[in-house]
Amino acid sequence: MKKELAVMFKFVVGFACIVIALGSCTDDINDLGKDLLDKSDLVTVRKWVSDKEMIKAYTMTDEKQRTDEPPYNLLGSLNDPIFGKTTANFACQLRLNSFPKFKENDIIDSIVYYVAYKEIYGDTLTAQKLKVYELASDLIYDNKYYQDTDLKGLAKSEVLAELNYIPRFKDTLQSATSTVKDTVTQEIAFHLNHSLARKLMATDSITLSDNVKFLKHFKGLYVEAGDIASGGTILKTTGSGMILYFRKENDTTKYRQTFYVTKISANVSQFTHDYSQTAFAANLDKETVQDSLIYLQTTGGLRTKVLIPDLGNWIDSTNFAINKAELVFQVDSTITDLTKMLPPEQLVFSAIGVDKDGNPTKYFPSDFLFSQAYYGGTYNSKDKTYRFNIAKHLQEVIDKKAGKGNYGFYLETAFRAASFRRVVLKGATSKSGIRLEITYSKIN
Repeated sequence: MKKELAVMFKFVVGFACIVIALGSCTDDINDLGKDLLDKSDLVTVRKWVSDKEMIKAYTMTDEKQRTDEPPYNLLGSLNDPIFGKTTANFACQLRLNSFPKFKENDIIDSIVYYVAYKEIYGDTLTAQKLKVYELASDLIYDNKYYQDTDLKGLAKSEVLAELNYIPRFKDTLQSATSTVKDTVTQEIAFHLNHSLARKLMATDSITLSDNVKFLKHFKGLYVEAGDIASGGTILKTTGSGMILYFRKENDTTKYRQTFYVTKISANVSQFTHDYSQTAFAANLDKETVQDSLIYLQTTGGLRTKVLIPDLGNWIDSTNFAINKAELVFQVDSTITDLTKMLPPEQLVFSAIGVDKDGNPTKYFPSDFLFSQAYYGGTYNSKDKTYRFNIAKHLQEVIDKKAGKGNYGFYLETAFRAASFRRVVLKGATSKSGIRLEITYSKIN
């Protein structure tokens, strides 16, 4: 019995000593063992946020976009009260899908050029003034064409069709077994002048037996959107084709010959912009005055130049590693109805460099190569922001890595030649500004 009491006494005393020892410890678990480490080996994580004066931003005209063989052609005229006037036209080749043998007595019924579209940007109230012309000059599939190509200068003067067209748009179709919706494709039908049908039906059989020869004979069509005073829309077309309907002598059957725009057909878009009546026109392409708002637009329209003069000097003394360097751009949702004028799904953030001759160049930050999720740039509809992580690029600038000087950046839209989007962002001088948030590890 005495032995059991002695054991119990030792247990109680030992437990009491542990409680006293623990009670003397601090609440910060991070302090555990600090007295055993060299203070220079301790790492802390810190966060730093730029002030508004550190970043400068200017609205600039975008660089010319290459517009040959885009995945989608754009068509229409939009007179935007914020972004001014934009017009989109296109020209394309049409190839034979079969080799017809027209006869002299064949009777023309009609010739119709169809343009399909699946998306509009603008209103569905304003009529588009659309015209179709035959091309007089060749489109070369392997040539490079840009947004300022004079497509009308490549066309004949005769108007083959003229149409005042109000865009129609049915939101979506939805099956009974699925909640997934799909946009309905709409179609514009241009009834062309019979002079083109007569030309095609009078073509000799050798020319009609070979698409190369045929494209020398019939070079394609040019579709033009006319000027409008206000409103309007830009259509995103999904394809086009032409059908020649005809009958044969003493035969009531209606025959057809189809001409397609294929993957190997040359097609070229043309974009023009007029910013003369906009609020930002006076400061466009100038780095002297900053607006509180900055403007971005596809179709070779607008981009933003961003300068962070002290970027290469950002150092919290020494012994640090940057974990994340996030640039945050805030969408201005007061000046635009974002449910009607959708912002771009993706923006692109590029660094400015110089070549060996001192000329400016443009390249993607090293962070771009990691992954889309890491680099960022996708529109966040919840907080209405675009965010970019440039941690590796910032580290390279600070470390003065060769070719990584601090010459500024360009903020641009993605998919510039095949989609129409625009967005207004808060500028560096606005209340919310443009933020650079840096998370870094520091060895104390």
